[in-house]
Amino acid sequence: MSDRHSPFHGWRARTHYLTRDRRFLLRTSAAIIAMGMAIAGLVVISHHGEPDHAMAAFLSEAGKRIHRDYHKLRNATTPQPRQLALLLRHALSQVSNDGETDESAVAFAEFQATGTLAGHDAAALIQKHATTDAPAGLFEDFIAAALQGDEPAAQRLEARTRATPPQMLAAELRGSVQRRRGDTAAAMLSFYAEGLHFADAESAREEAVRLAVAKRNLDLLRAIAAQPGWIDGCHPLLQVHAGALLGDVWLQWRGLISHRLTEIPYGMLALAFFVAALWYFILVQHSDQARWRWLRPVPALMAGVFSVWPTLALVAWQDVNQGMTADAPFPHDVIYYVLGVGLREEGCKLALFALFLPWLLWRNQPGLALLTGAFVGLGFSLEENIGYYLDFGGTIAWTRFVTANFLHISLTGLCAHSLYHMLRTRFARADEFLATFCAAVAAHGGYDWLHAGTLDDSGWLSIILLVVTVSRFIDVLAEETRPTRLTIAPRAVFTFGSAVLIAISFILGAWTTHSMQGVAAAGMQCLAMVPIAVLYWRKFENV
Repeated sequence: MSDRHSPFHGWRARTHYLTRDRRFLLRTSAAIIAMGMAIAGLVVISHHGEPDHAMAAFLSEAGKRIHRDYHKLRNATTPQPRQLALLLRHALSQVSNDGETDESAVAFAEFQATGTLAGHDAAALIQKHATTDAPAGLFEDFIAAALQGDEPAAQRLEARTRATPPQMLAAELRGSVQRRRGDTAAAMLSFYAEGLHFADAESAREEAVRLAVAKRNLDLLRAIAAQPGWIDGCHPLLQVHAGALLGDVWLQWRGLISHRLTEIPYGMLALAFFVAALWYFILVQHSDQARWRWLRPVPALMAGVFSVWPTLALVAWQDVNQGMTADAPFPHDVIYYVLGVGLREEGCKLALFALFLPWLLWRNQPGLALLTGAFVGLGFSLEENIGYYLDFGGTIAWTRFVTANFLHISLTGLCAHSLYHMLRTRFARADEFLATFCAAVAAHGGYDWLHAGTLDDSGWLSIILLVVTVSRFIDVLAEETRPTRLTIAPRAVFTFGSAVLIAISFILGAWTTHSMQGVAAAGMQCLAMVPIAVLYWRKFENV
């Protein structure tokens, strides 16, 4: 046989051959996973003998912040009473106040004897940063009232707060004492008073907003919103929550954009894009051979990303105005997941897909409509993944890759395909679209409800629902598209991508816990998803 007809002739032919070789795929994937486990082991070994994860997290988040702020104040050349107050508030927050131990009394006795608080020389800082407007006695009264429950000190704080004009920092420190004593309602008013009287009280202003959001005090939030720049100076996620309660959609979106641009670690962002790129590659391989087929889906992908924003507005409306919550008893929790989560997410994704209908009807390609809807679902899952990675870590990347990510792709693709046919037939198939959309909403809500563990041992039911849904999508995808001349097989992209994500899960499990238990936990998560991965493997076998 001549070289021209050999499967190894040229890199394209060789790639075509290898990406369809089952043995090559499995061996290479196993090597990638083994490499990930080896790196995870090295990470654990390199951190052997360090403090346990819980203590390391404490030191990094609380202790290091106090230590850093202490040295900044110690080296400052001018008095900074506001920064001192913030440091003292953070230091006292590390002292237990559960009423069952004498930790507060011990800390106060240590402060009186040595002037130290949380291991730092607080007395020296007080003498250095006290001013005429914020005298040393103010800070000493705060410490006594907070740690010792000293009523005369608390009364002096109150008198300073009620003075005309109120003394600088008095209301803020009094609010901290009130919150420590469990009087949150009074604390938020004290922080509000500090922020109202002093333009440079950024910490007190943000704390007032945080407590008002937590307590859903709409009257106080409206009063705060009436002050220019107050909420805008808060943390972006706090702006999102405040906008939700106030019904200010633009404030929600502005906070979300700011959070995405400034707060997300680049590693998490890169992981989210990598996961989306895998499904993007597989879906594009099912499209036609148009010149711009690799760039054509980008607008649909971005539409899916943007569909998250109206979804968040609906979340706020359903929560605040309708009182819909996942914590409701059965059957109200089912109603929340179906008419809340399922309806709003599928409705918003389909609404953004509708922007492409004129073009799709002109093209008259049902497969293109299916794929466009799938790319909208992929965009939604891309944005959603970022939040999940921030909350639960990157170890869940592969789990979401084979479950929630493809579920969004499948549900939106099927709904979009059905909507296209309804309009193409001039509503002759309206009943099919309504049935498809209602089934998608029910499947989405049911999956989330079952996945939340409301029922004992309900995880396998959510997997069955997922398998039925994605199998239907893959079957329709096979019917409506005719992928041809594929150099790289979709199954190879799925297999190698899965192997890389599993390896990353092992490494992140080791990196975040510094123990083999974290690696094992990540491995158990991945192992539970193997049956679903096998389904995808078989479905993509002949493409």
